[in-house]
Amino acid sequence: MFPHQVLLVWPRGLRRVWLLGLSLVLLLSAPALAAEFSAVIFERFQGKEAQSKTYIKGDKVYREFPTGDGKTIVILRPDKKVIWMVMPDRKMYMEMPYTDEMVKDLKVAAKDVATEKHLGTETVNGYLTDKYETSVKDNGGQMKHLMWVSKKLGMPIKMVSPDGSFFLEYRDIKEGGVPDRVFEPPAGFEKMAMPGGMMPPLK
Repeated sequence: MFPHQVLLVWPRGLRRVWLLGLSLVLLLSAPALAAEFSAVIFERFQGKEAQSKTYIKGDKVYREFPTGDGKTIVILRPDKKVIWMVMPDRKMYMEMPYTDEMVKDLKVAAKDVATEKHLGTETVNGYLTDKYETSVKDNGGQMKHLMWVSKKLGMPIKMVSPDGSFFLEYRDIKEGGVPDRVFEPPAGFEKMAMPGGMMPPLK
């Protein structure tokens, strides 16, 4: 669901983990398109903890990504064929095209770096989920994780590494009531040109 520009603001190992989540989201896109909710995302990676917000309304997505000096907001608008990356601290945003070819490339890349094994069902924060054991290729080895995908929301709401170095969970999930304005760049923010070489490798 999130295009690969998003992965710029995450460490390389975490990019691979999210590609796994992305592959499941894309495969479960039908229920996800009907979802409308907000949630607080709790994350822990290599001893550092962060908290951020996400909003989903149909195929529209607002997602905050913690960075070293604040946060980057990614707004995905398939209906307008654009992706906006918003930098609140700088009061600026960039606009990038969102194409069918990009979605196709993401599906291929996500399936290439990961495999999933279904372990059954569990309830997470009140939501029935499919639990998966995942294996992500990394530097010639394998990174294993557990992932819980909500049947109702159609997306992962929890991811954990066996050693505890990585943890992500959607909490305080509130269905409905998401205003359309969150899926637009804030008023008064300056639109900036996207620098060359912005597109990172997917693997």
